[in-house]
Amino acid sequence: MKMVSELVKYLKDPHTKKVQHYKERYQELDDLSNVAVDIGDASAYKSLQAEMKEVFFEYLTAVVVDSIYRLAPYVLIIWIISLKWPSITIPFVNWQVDIFGAFLVSYLLLHVGKWFIKPIKSIIHKLGLFGLGASEATKI
Repeated sequence: MKMVSELVKYLKDPHTKKVQHYKERYQELDDLSNVAVDIGDASAYKSLQAEMKEVFFEYLTAVVVDSIYRLAPYVLIIWIISLKWPSITIPFVNWQVDIFGAFLVSYLLLHVGKWFIKPIKSIIHKLGLFGLGASEATKI
């Protein structure tokens, strides 16, 4: 069961350890670079800056690869859906829309909706509308 959990964790976010390692290494080099500036060692500062550049580009590469891994399932979903339905028709205006555009718009609307739901939920909770307000015991 533990192996399955580890596999799911790896498939969900395969480059987390690499990204975290590069981030920590970059922070360590930045701290050492600040110490080199404080003590006035120009050669150490220069070599640390060169190594920081290398670590930064490795970090950037790991983040890009991680982003591609996160994007791949969505591309697969769009491809599978487009095999069955290459385009959809919007009923009231009779427009034909490519499935990729419809998927992209629905994905963006979902995330924008999440941004708007949080403040609306907090307002409803504060006002006590629809029975979702805090109980009298918690208002004290």
